Amino acid sequence: MDAGKYLTAILLALTLGVAAADGDVKVIALFAGKALLQVGEQRKIVADGETFAGVTLKSATGRGAVVVIDGEEIEVGLNRSIGGTYKKRDNASLKIYPDSIGMYYADGKINGRATRFLVDTGATYVTMSGRFARSLDIDYTRGRQSAAQTASAIVPVWQIQLDSVSVGGITVRNVTATVIVGDKPFDVLLGNSFLEHTHMQKAGSVLELKKRF
Repeated sequence: MDAGKYLTAILLALTLGVAAADGDVKVIALFAGKALLQVGEQRKIVADGETFAGVTLKSATGRGAVVVIDGEEIEVGLNRSIGGTYKKRDNASLKIYPDSIGMYYADGKINGRATRFLVDTGATYVTMSGRFARSLDIDYTRGRQSAAQTASAIVPVWQIQLDSVSVGGITVRNVTATVIVGDKPFDVLLGNSFLEHTHMQKAGSVLELKKRF
């Protein structure tokens, strides 16, 4: 589409588009790799991967767009509002209390499957054993193989990408993880590939995680 037609399409969309109510998210016009988004009363042409008013455009074609809001991917068509009443949520947060020996455990999910995590700020990635990965139906051998030194031996490890990791109300997508062959570690370590997406602070003995936006 040449520049003149492109501008005409935008002006036409602006003329025909019905203003969304405060907080609504709407796709007003679609182009290859771009979309004209309206969030509340604000409008902007956004390219794939760009964020506007808390809404990220993941992809756009002439048929529709995929936007990401608070980590959730949503498909939306031309001149369709998302939910009709989108309002940006408050930062999700979670308070974690130590167990009897001062360890911080939290219940959550990996790829939608229930998981109990041990918070470990010393772990670079979310880390689990091969045995646990198989229990979640994760084929970690499709990942990138390397090796790691444990207390007793050098063992093979695989680096993989998890679709999602959730703890409390905090969800992070496309999380890098390490799988160590065998039964150890016995706990799934909630490492920095997840924690880097949170603000972490302690008040006394209580650890609080709050999602970054």
